[in-house]
Amino acid sequence: MSTVLVDDHVLLRILLDDEPDELRPLGAGLATTGLWYHRLCRALADQTVVGSMSRRLGSRDSAMAAGVIAAVVDLPDNIELLTLRTLGWPMAELVRSGIRLNLLSLEALAAARHLEAEICLAAADQNRPLLEAAQVLSIPIRQLAS
Repeated sequence: MSTVLVDDHVLLRILLDDEPDELRPLGAGLATTGLWYHRLCRALADQTVVGSMSRRLGSRDSAMAAGVIAAVVDLPDNIELLTLRTLGWPMAELVRSGIRLNLLSLEALAAARHLEAEICLAAADQNRPLLEAAQVLSIPIRQLAS
């Protein structure tokens, strides 16, 4: 695999300079989807909402947290962000072929197919339907240990 498609939890770890050693082979690229990116933005934008991602950021000093927020607002160029302009039709084709998933999971599958990428989910992202659909479509997918 030359690209690893990461969910919002893994993306936050990367932006916190805590990329898991086992995430990707040397030289492999990183990508995420628009909906995973939006979910990360939403989790960090509202300081009144406390969840696993905001707690992870809240445990850092204010300078580092500000730097991560800046990196989320202006995603680094080395992280590819796919749009629905590219994925809308492939997502519709997945539905036509009988795949029944939520929009977030459909986007992940279409992105992985488009990039010929492996999907990498955080352990917190328990998504059995996505795991099963990826297996049916022969899309490599794995969950990181906690």
